[in-house]
Amino acid sequence: AEQHSSLEKDELMKMVRFGADQILSGHGGTYTDEDIDALIARGEEKTSEIQAKLETDVKHNLANFSLLAEDDNGRDTFSFGGKNYRESEKSVGNFINLPQRQRKRNYDVNEYFRETMNTGGPTGGMKAHAADAASKKRKKGPALHDFQLFDRERLNAIAEKERQLAAQKEEQIKTISNLRNQAHQMPSDSAARQATLAQAAEMEENLASFVLTENEQEDKARLQAEGFPDWSRKDFKSFCSSLERHGRYNFKAIAKDVIEETGKDLKDITRYFVAFWTNYRRIQDWKKIIEKVERGERKILRLRQIRDSIQEKIERHLEDTFGPQFANKKDGKIPDANELLEYSWPKMKINYGSSGKGRAYQEDEDAFLICMMYRHGYGAAERIRMEIRRAWQFRLDWYFKSRSAQDIQKRCDALVKVVERENEEIRKKEQEEAEAREAADANPVAAPESGSTPEPTTAGATGTVAVAESVAMDTSAN
Repeated sequence: AEQHSSLEKDELMKMVRFGADQILSGHGGTYTDEDIDALIARGEEKTSEIQAKLETDVKHNLANFSLLAEDDNGRDTFSFGGKNYRESEKSVGNFINLPQRQRKRNYDVNEYFRETMNTGGPTGGMKAHAADAASKKRKKGPALHDFQLFDRERLNAIAEKERQLAAQKEEQIKTISNLRNQAHQMPSDSAARQATLAQAAEMEENLASFVLTENEQEDKARLQAEGFPDWSRKDFKSFCSSLERHGRYNFKAIAKDVIEETGKDLKDITRYFVAFWTNYRRIQDWKKIIEKVERGERKILRLRQIRDSIQEKIERHLEDTFGPQFANKKDGKIPDANELLEYSWPKMKINYGSSGKGRAYQEDEDAFLICMMYRHGYGAAERIRMEIRRAWQFRLDWYFKSRSAQDIQKRCDALVKVVERENEEIRKKEQEEAEAREAADANPVAAPESGSTPEPTTAGATGTVAVAESVAMDTSAN
């Protein structure tokens, strides 16, 4: 149709009339009405013969079809060849009779204990022993993690011995079963059968001996009680983090952090703390843990040294500034150090040494930073930054006010080194003066003889200068 889709109407009419024109033209022969009537009669005759044959051969049709029983015409669907197969024996056909499927039962604890505790005779006792041996042989024990501080080496040795005893017990049970099977095959009145049964009974009585000794059982119970099975890895990490933050000697802070993070009891934490420092070598990575704790303790010690250096600097500054004012004051309360620093920090003198203070920061800015470290602590750079923005003394100091927390922390680190060096120099100078004073007291200068002029000595001059400086310092203090 797609090939001739472009044909025109006249072409299609020619194709249709091609055969019809030849037939109607009558070139191949002459057909009359009598010939056509004879053909129709012959077709009707053949149709009648076919219908008669169908009525003879077919026993039933859709008009009298029935599935239940014989109908009014006496026909049934189970009737064939003159025989009714409705009441005949049913045949299984070509199907194979398969056995019933054995379904796997789920574990029933009640049924297990009924079979295990059934000791009504030798068979029940053997079942109990067999079940006990099989369970101990397959038993691997609970998972013991290293951070739970179990003595896993000793516990694994005990568990291995239990499995060996269970295997020996299972072999003994198989031997008893084989002996009894052999005895049943022997004549009932033979002496060999009686001896075999007696041997099997004796072996069954010895089955109870395949257990741990009392000392081993007590040792196992003690080792299990020493561990901490309720401690998870999350709890252990929380404990180690607290140790790193506070050190091994600040137990109150450690216990507080662990209680807040894990919800453990204080008694349990105390017991774990003691067990950890007693048996920490049982943990696999104990060297890394101890190294982290020691690193945290060094950090704590360094922070303490920085705090003491800043405190020493502040106390020396307050003593130089307000010492004479409050020296003879007996009545009344001395103001707090932070209150005194509010009015005296611009007067603080800083000994920068040979390196100098640098071009970026002024001495009053460094003094303010030292006072803020004394107030808020070392490392509180963000708080110090806010204090700088609130201080009216620096309202026009845009460079100092625009410093970030990182810049402030860097400057604080540099100032800490300056203060420590200054404290060390003052401490060293005081020590030299004390030694010189002690030497002068121990070896006083002898009185010169008449007519002679004593030669000056370095030790005498040093002692004299030291004594003079000491007196001057005491006077200024009073």
